[in-house]
Amino acid sequence: MTTIPVVNSHDEFTRLRQVIVGRAEHYTDHHVDASFELFFYDNITLQTGTGQTLLPIPPQLTDELNEDIAGLVDALTGCGVDVVRPAMPGKNIDIRSPLWDARATPALNVRDNTIILGNTIVETAPHVRARLFENDQLKPLFYRYYDEGAKWLKMPQPALAHGSLDDAYFRRQGIDVSHVTDADTALAIDGLGLEMIFDGAQCMRLGRDILINVANDNHALALRWLKDNFPELRFHVLDGIADSHIDSVIVPLRPGLMLLRDPKYLDYLPEAMRSWDVIVPPPMDESAFPDYSDFGFAIASRYIDINVLSVDENTVIVNALYRELITLLENLGITVVPVQHRHRRLFGGGFHCFTLDTRRDGGPEDYLG
Repeated sequence: MTTIPVVNSHDEFTRLRQVIVGRAEHYTDHHVDASFELFFYDNITLQTGTGQTLLPIPPQLTDELNEDIAGLVDALTGCGVDVVRPAMPGKNIDIRSPLWDARATPALNVRDNTIILGNTIVETAPHVRARLFENDQLKPLFYRYYDEGAKWLKMPQPALAHGSLDDAYFRRQGIDVSHVTDADTALAIDGLGLEMIFDGAQCMRLGRDILINVANDNHALALRWLKDNFPELRFHVLDGIADSHIDSVIVPLRPGLMLLRDPKYLDYLPEAMRSWDVIVPPPMDESAFPDYSDFGFAIASRYIDINVLSVDENTVIVNALYRELITLLENLGITVVPVQHRHRRLFGGGFHCFTLDTRRDGGPEDYLG
């Protein structure tokens, strides 16, 4: 019997053996500066272009989020998955660079700042300043994996200086975001220009093939870096399918079957995937979820609930409050593990976002050959 390496994750759907589940303790605020506003521009409803603001999150909502994360951990453990956690974050940690300061975000959405490519841990280059040091909470795990034989790479850490974020995605759509960029209080670095900025959740892994969203020059630099470091992989560019993350747009459930937000997105995909069976998520009963309009910062879209996590090719963890999707999947013969997740739009992540699968059974298969 072949032993699976300590880090082995080539896809999104083969049998899950180990996963990192993020933490939300002390998630008390959203630090809203230009980097935050640009990243969540499509969804936030607060008045933008104000420089920076610390928006408090009601403690009860953080407590409820932690209850729901505990439910996710229990569900994964019940499915036979080994769950590991980041270090406990400190309370109200302020971070500072020579160019800006921010209130640090806990390591909750651990899919964003790391991508596992086979047996290699790849730390990516965050878009949001408050998230620049999140992975410090994962370093105890990463050092353990490294000691046990995993490879470990890190993209160049961005300075996130004034003017380093590319707004091309918005300009192509005729959206003027100058009121945000002009109000940015960060300092510039003379001659720096656009930086390599990229999140792991801009990728979907299919064995030796990687779907990768490239919406601007920040992302294009990251794609170049990935190609340089992983010449054995085939990167399929989804040209601006979204502003950044794609795990609420397309979710491969197994070879030949995917969740897709809308059939119109098929045109972005590699030709080999356009003949796959497509599950379009049904409309949901929004009354089942909290309304954050009074707070003004529901930072995730209503599509966040297709951000599901596969335990294997026939078993999927789905938000228990999205009953319509559960019914659809079950009618198609898929086993659903329902887990309550109330505040996904406030904290900007679903079950795929909250997790980083470090060990799956699959290898570098050719699913698109």
